[in-house]
Amino acid sequence: GIAGNRIVGVGRGTGGQSGTDRLDRDVLGVAGARTVVIALGINDVQQYPQEADPQRIVDSLRALTDRAHARGLRVVGATLTPFEGFATWTPQRDAVRHAVNEQIRSGKIFDAYVDFDAAVRDPAAPNRLLASYDSGDHLHLNDDGYRALGDRVDLKSLDRARTPRSDAL
Repeated sequence: GIAGNRIVGVGRGTGGQSGTDRLDRDVLGVAGARTVVIALGINDVQQYPQEADPQRIVDSLRALTDRAHARGLRVVGATLTPFEGFATWTPQRDAVRHAVNEQIRSGKIFDAYVDFDAAVRDPAAPNRLLASYDSGDHLHLNDDGYRALGDRVDLKSLDRARTPRSDAL
């Protein structure tokens, strides 16, 4: 991935091309790929210009899924992780994150999903990262946080053939 990457638009000064624009090069152009894990959207929520409409993020995730399906790939999506305490956090932006996560968990976007939100959130304050996973800025994870994300992914399930059913990994 690229720091600051977005799905709906291109970040100003960070992130380079959007995930939508990078899909061909980074995924569809990779020989032998069978599954793609899409972990995009949090920068659209929190980074200027912030996306206030969760449906635009969801539609962009669906568009990526459709493109990957057209190439026969199985698509696993990741929920958006919490960021309360980060400089750009507001209750309104967090509501967008929750709305996107609700759609991801509904099974209507991806073939399966991995719940990164549940993996790293603080159970006592679920809009925040667990302190032991927080790099210190309340948005980015430390090594233990990224390990928790990796542990959440069932590697055997990534090798399954694409199915129309969506389930949590």
